[in-house]
Amino acid sequence: MVVKLADMGIRIIIAGLDMDFKGKPFGPIPDLMAVADHITKVHAICVKCGNIAQFSHRLSEKEQVVLLGEKDVYEPLCRGCFREINKNQ
Repeated sequence: MVVKLADMGIRIIIAGLDMDFKGKPFGPIPDLMAVADHITKVHAICVKCGNIAQFSHRLSEKEQVVLLGEKDVYEPLCRGCFREINKNQ
């Protein structure tokens, strides 16, 4: 449907997470990125080292893919800090 609307000349803006808390592709966003004419990625700052964060690290032990929450459930991490925290998992 998105491609059809774009082909009709309609400008479409979509926002969402491209990865889940495990760093895996999340929902329809990767497929939408594949057909997008332009992509702007906005990053947070890693709470551990101050670099650009690419990951939403879950602080909770819950395994469900979708878990609503803010600072109490997730923290932004850069690739290095994310790998360091998850190296034994």
